[in-house]
Amino acid sequence: MMLAWLAPLFALFEVAQLLMATRYIGIEQIRKGIHPLDERPRGPMLLSVLWVTGIITSYLYQIALLCNPRETGLPALLMIMVSLLGYALRRSLGLKWALVVLTFEGASRAGFLVYVFISVVIHPQWHGWPGPGIGR
Repeated sequence: MMLAWLAPLFALFEVAQLLMATRYIGIEQIRKGIHPLDERPRGPMLLSVLWVTGIITSYLYQIALLCNPRETGLPALLMIMVSLLGYALRRSLGLKWALVVLTFEGASRAGFLVYVFISVVIHPQWHGWPGPGIGR
């Protein structure tokens, strides 16, 4: 499946999101009680537009992975569930727990993406298919 080849790219995007979250929602801001949305935006507007586009593309990628239930359906479903649960927790717990929830959410999605890449591209025999040299 060609979509599995894109999994490392999206895993790197998840790691980049974790780094950006620690930068913009840092411990110092949490201690001071400063909400990131109350401040003036830092950085160029183009970066914000590209970042939101990346997030939307990531969610569309997760939905596209659902189209092949045998190979990537379960990890895709779990990624979507983690995203929805993370959103609900961030909305209800507030700023103090936002960084913790974002870290767990991003690390979980990155782990599922690594699993998708390894199970489909590197070790397809995990799904019952004969790999190179197996079954000959």
